[in-house]
This record gives sequence, structure tokens and C-alpha cells, in this order.
Amino acid sequence: MASSFLIAADNSTIVPVKVDTAHAMEVASHKLAAFDTSTPDKTSYPSDAKGATWNTIKPGNWVAGFYPGCLWYYYEYAKLHNLPDADAWKSRAELWTAGLTDRQFDAHSHDIGFVVFTSFGNGYRLTSNPSYLPVINQAAETLSTRYIPKTGLIRSWGKIEDQTNQSVIIDNMMNLELLLWASHNGGKAVNGTSDDLLKIAKSHADHVIEYFFRPDGSLYHVVDLNPVSGELIKKRTRQGKSDESAWSRGQSWAIYGFSTMYEYTKDPKYLAASKKAADYYIAHLPADSIPPSDFDSTLTGLEFKDTSAAAVAASGLIRLSRQVSDPALQKKYFMVAENTLKSLTHSPYLAEGSDKAAVLNYSARNYCEDPNSVLTNTGLIFGDYYLLEALLAYERAKSIPSKS
Repeated sequence: MASSFLIAADNSTIVPVKVDTAHAMEVASHKLAAFDTSTPDKTSYPSDAKGATWNTIKPGNWVAGFYPGCLWYYYEYAKLHNLPDADAWKSRAELWTAGLTDRQFDAHSHDIGFVVFTSFGNGYRLTSNPSYLPVINQAAETLSTRYIPKTGLIRSWGKIEDQTNQSVIIDNMMNLELLLWASHNGGKAVNGTSDDLLKIAKSHADHVIEYFFRPDGSLYHVVDLNPVSGELIKKRTRQGKSDESAWSRGQSWAIYGFSTMYEYTKDPKYLAASKKAADYYIAHLPADSIPPSDFDSTLTGLEFKDTSAAAVAASGLIRLSRQVSDPALQKKYFMVAENTLKSLTHSPYLAEGSDKAAVLNYSARNYCEDPNSVLTNTGLIFGDYYLLEALLAYERAKSIPSKS
């Protein structure tokens, strides 16, 4: 409808005037159900899709938990809105979550947090299924084995026994919630206690503040250290435009991750870090609030955007808006999140037709100059996951009176 859109001040961008949660959720429900129906192997998870068919991965991949997480989020939405098929969504979520059970013991990467907390974590939050709790706590213990005391950081990539290099990525901030939650729910670190899980999470976050932030609030993607001496080796990128550029999803991971740290610890330095990352992110957004895959990109066109970064940021900014005490900042962060969701719940970002498997168009795994590459101009399952999360958070925030 023409009345649902507003021309931006520069007359170059059409911006929706409302967040259409119901429509976006309806689109999501059809796409999520279609994949379930067409995929008899419930251990073959969606990853990315340029067209009508998902490329799939097995449980060992870092994105495997996001589809079950989407199912849990739609079950939550269905329950909140008294939809008659809520129980069917719960059954789907349980079935797809079960295929990830063995990941609780997988110490090969930090992504165990992404995999287990999106699936079993959401499942336990919504159902209190007692069989899910030990899986979450074991996953936290497994993740703690990747902590290197000499550097004070969790190893993101590489073998635990590597004595020459420890690579840490900003994405790892997203996996700290597994440790934080488990520390309050009976989990423990390997050869340690529940309190040790909290100490590991705080140590990691503290060192990310030390190593990853630039003075302007942008962040490095990767930091390499010597795991024996603790010395810094190099700061670089793997998915951004250059070592010194600002990869937009990395910026979103930091907004969200440090807001999570503050949520659990109430330590003001984590709130300050989330705000610092958010202020850079917001200052560099285009009119429609959907960032390019790298803020230093000179590429134009929708195919070089990253809606997955936008969805992560929207969810983090909604929480951040509830954490800050300054009414002006509350409004600032919430309005950017709201404007982001306005764009994401309408065309061209919302993939409304059956010709696209994903809910969101124009996501990017990496900065890439070729729109035909699998790395860009695609749908990503984790973009869809964080969109659903952000929409649920938006609904809750709209129903809660402002603190001001």
C-alpha cells in the first residue's frame, strides 16, 4: 500500500512507516514450514540460499542451531498470539533440536554457543524441558576448554593444543551468553566451578575491549595472539574489506555481545562498550538503516548490503535501549532499531515470494565485490533467526512502559 511508505529526506530512498511484524512472521512461517516439509533428514540444516532452495549443512556446522532457533521463536510467537498451530511448531522445534544433541561435546570451535544456545537454550527457556538443561551446561563446560589463561581469551579458531597462534574473532562475543547463563543454572567450567564460567566470560570481554576497539568505536574482526607468551601478533580481517575497515556484522556482534554482558553482570564498562560500538554503527548507517557489508565499502546497490548485520543490530539495540538511563539515548537506540525493522519487514528486504527460501534478501557472509558470489547477495539462516528475535523483542518493548 502506498500509505505504508515514506520518502526519505534526500528523496532517494523509500522507507516504510511501520514495522509489519504480523506480515513478516506470516512470511517466515511459510518458509520455515516449507523447509521442514521438504526435508525428511532432520539433521540437514539450512545455511544459505540465493534462490528457492537452501544449501544445507550437517550438525557440525556453526549455523546448524539457527533453524531450530527460528522454529522456537515462531512457536513463541504462536503462543503469544494464541495461534491454533502453536503445538505443531513446538513439535517441529523439538525434532530439529534433537539432531544437535552431540554438539554439547564438540570442542573444535567457539561456535558451540551459537549452536546449542539458539536451539536447546531457547527450547529450555520456552518449555523447561529437563533434558535440555544438562546439554546446555555440558556445552558451556566444553566451551570453557578453549579458554587460554595466558591471553585471557577463548580461542575462536584452530586446535586447542596449538602453541603458535590463538585467533580470536569479534563473533565470539555472541557465545559468552552460554557461559553466563550456565554459571547461573548449575553449569561449571572444566576442572572448575560455576563462578569460573563467569570469570572466563568476563576475562574474554575485558580483553576484547582492550584489543578490538579502535578509538572511533569501530572494531577489528580478528586478533591473533601468542598463546604461550600472551603477546599480540596481529589485528586483521577475514570477512571485511580490509584489516583496518569496519565490517558491519562485526560491529553488530559487538553491540549485541556487550549488551548481553551488561545484562548478566551489570558492569558499566560493558554497557559503555556496547554504546561505543552502537554509536559508530548508527553514525554510519544509510537512510534505510540497512548497512553495507562493510562500512568502508564504496560499492552501491542492494546486493552489497547485509540484512543479517541489520537484524543482529536491531535485536541488540532494542535491549540496549532498555539498559541506558538517559531518555535521549533510550529514544536514539530504540528508534534506530525500529527503523531497521521497518525496512526489514517490507520489500525489497523481506523476501515475500516462494522464489526465495530465506526470509530476508540481501545478506552477506563476507564483504565481496561480486554479487554473484555465494558470499554476498544471498539469504542467510542466521539473518532470519535474528530478525525473528528482534521482532519478538520489539513487540515486548512496545508493551513495556518507558523507564523515562
